[in-house]
Amino acid sequence: MATPVDDLLRQFIECTDAERAEALLAALVVEHAQPGILRVVRYKLAFQGRAESQDIEDVSSDVVLELLSRLRTMKHAPAEQLIGSFAGYTAVAAYHACNEYLRRKYPNRHRLKTRLRYLLNNDGRFAIWDNGFATWLCGYQLWQREEARPAAAEALGNWRDLLADLPRGPNTIHPADLLTRIFDRFAAPIEFDELVGIVAFLWGVDDPAAAAESSARDVESGDPDPVHRLELTRWLGELWTQIRELPRAQRVALLLNLRAGDSAPALALLPLTGIAGIPEIGELLGFTADEFPLLWNRLPLEDLAIADLLGVTRQQVINLRKSARERLTRRIGGKYRLS
Repeated sequence: MATPVDDLLRQFIECTDAERAEALLAALVVEHAQPGILRVVRYKLAFQGRAESQDIEDVSSDVVLELLSRLRTMKHAPAEQLIGSFAGYTAVAAYHACNEYLRRKYPNRHRLKTRLRYLLNNDGRFAIWDNGFATWLCGYQLWQREEARPAAAEALGNWRDLLADLPRGPNTIHPADLLTRIFDRFAAPIEFDELVGIVAFLWGVDDPAAAAESSARDVESGDPDPVHRLELTRWLGELWTQIRELPRAQRVALLLNLRAGDSAPALALLPLTGIAGIPEIGELLGFTADEFPLLWNRLPLEDLAIADLLGVTRQQVINLRKSARERLTRRIGGKYRLS
């Protein structure tokens, strides 16, 4: 059955008055989408730790931007591309954004998660299922059929004591036998994320923290070590991917002033490493093919020059660049620092 928010969505799609459509869009996003998205992202990331809690706002904003783009596109899309349940769509989009964030930041844990999910889906003894409240439970198939209640919070809170005698290391016991022992000890379904954390602890699966950052002068040092160069290229590629997601004003404030060493433009590293060509950089920054080559020869620009290009004050340029750096640091950290 259609809900009030679904009716609001229908009104937005059918509205032909531009001003009224924007008001409906604002109501959909601000009053209905944002609170739910924030709840999902806070739930998925807050338990991960302080570093992830700092990214809750960024991940939520990414979901909202994607939703805005989808809603604007929908006004001109065929009916089969429309959203069925608005609340369901926003919740799924938020979960996908969180999963992508965690996959990128914790690749080893993500691989473990994929392995366990495969085992639960393909071993006839086990099952993994949605409990109807956007939470994935796992355990024996019988528990799913009987709709067994999840393990008590007290048992989950003391799982290290409960499982203290289980073997450590990925090669000490068959994965299916390990799951059997874990489920037998809890005697009830547990959340899939809890299982991943338990097995990660028993098998010593971890994702190392970002290495300490070196100065931009180290980046330009001309180190001939191919491993070092490959590492730098990969990091620059990830940095470029994240820069592309920044708002345009932040991109301009950051990149046009970016330095490698004392005065060399750090943007020159992108064409040199094959990450991005000069035309691609200019297009991302919103300059025409005639404008950007002239700017390229003047890089790095001072803040007053950037302020003039953006039509803002010098202090606003500084604030934009600071916000961009903080977001990039939270997203990828990194071994290198470009200032």
